[in-house]
Amino acid sequence: MAVDGVSLSPEHLLHELRVHQVELEMQNEELRRAQQALEESRDRYVDLFEFAPIGYLILSDTGIINGINLTGASMLGVDRAKVVSRRFASFVAAADRDRWLRHLVHANHHPGRQECELMLVHGDGIEFAAHLDCQQQMQDGVLVLRVALSDITERKRAEAELNATRDALMLANERLLGSNRDLEQFAYVASHDLQEPLRMVVSYGQLLEKKYRDRLDDDAHAFIGFMVEGGARMQSMVTDLLEFSRVERTGGGREGFVSDEAVAEALLSLSQAIIESRAQVTHAGLPTIFYDRHQFIRLLQNLIGNAVKYADPARPPRVTVTARHQGHEWVFSVADNGIGIDSAYFDQIFAIFRRLHTRDRYSGTGIGLAVCKKIVEHHGGRIWVESHPGEGSTFLFTVPDP
Repeated sequence: MAVDGVSLSPEHLLHELRVHQVELEMQNEELRRAQQALEESRDRYVDLFEFAPIGYLILSDTGIINGINLTGASMLGVDRAKVVSRRFASFVAAADRDRWLRHLVHANHHPGRQECELMLVHGDGIEFAAHLDCQQQMQDGVLVLRVALSDITERKRAEAELNATRDALMLANERLLGSNRDLEQFAYVASHDLQEPLRMVVSYGQLLEKKYRDRLDDDAHAFIGFMVEGGARMQSMVTDLLEFSRVERTGGGREGFVSDEAVAEALLSLSQAIIESRAQVTHAGLPTIFYDRHQFIRLLQNLIGNAVKYADPARPPRVTVTARHQGHEWVFSVADNGIGIDSAYFDQIFAIFRRLHTRDRYSGTGIGLAVCKKIVEHHGGRIWVESHPGEGSTFLFTVPDP
């Protein structure tokens, strides 16, 4: 045989045919592997599509179901063959049908994702909450709507429970606030109305002792002394209770002022105690704050007054008032070198009428720190103490930025 004038032997032709055969077999193998990979990829896609955790639907622009995955058919509770070609509206609860039709028109005229929530009807007649994520797409030259369908019944139930819990908490909070207001009103009225009869008890007890001093024996004098002392102590407690109840009732308007000046005013009212105890109180560089000025002065009076009162007998009182800015608030501190407080009592000392010492050792009613706590919290702050017995105490409170 001759090709282009060259004579080819049968053996050469046979060799060429075998080479072509091998090449064809290799190409066929590559095509087979590619086809197998394509089929595996298609199977994976089908599995992902059919058994996805959400339903996928393809709707016509009129809302006819042209396609649906197995998950979507299962959500609707109808065999897939019986779902295709039906209107999606037939699965929408009657109360939401008009809303679905409005959403369908909107989604057909607005590209991009269009979402809505509807109540759908399962094949057994039970309604469930669903979320629809719709998006336009061209398919074979025809505009269709691809829909991702999610069952949100559990989420809605959780939201309803959360809302019910929130409403219950709000109602309980309102009742608690009302109860607190009633208690404050009661404390104000009771303490105000108690002042006059207590004043009369103390005054007449003192008059009785003065007028009949020579006619009374020692026991009578002692009894009258107990009566006057008890009445005076009760007067002090009533006065402090009245002040406690007035923190939120009679607080003035908040204003901006230099806290250094307010501390100086507080020290002026404590001057006698400071002189008698030979205390040294320092403060400087304190910030301008937005607060009820009168209540801030009262707050510092109580804290500095306590630092002077609970001094260590072995050394003169040293009190330092400082402030540092931290985040969105100022942190004030009133540090002393007094007797200190055991950590077991850190929370208790801010309770009303709570005392850690007997009246024989330290005077007072035990309401001062409760007033401090109420003032600080009334202005949106926090108050706490850091202390070790015998090493002094540091009371800290925050003042939020305006």
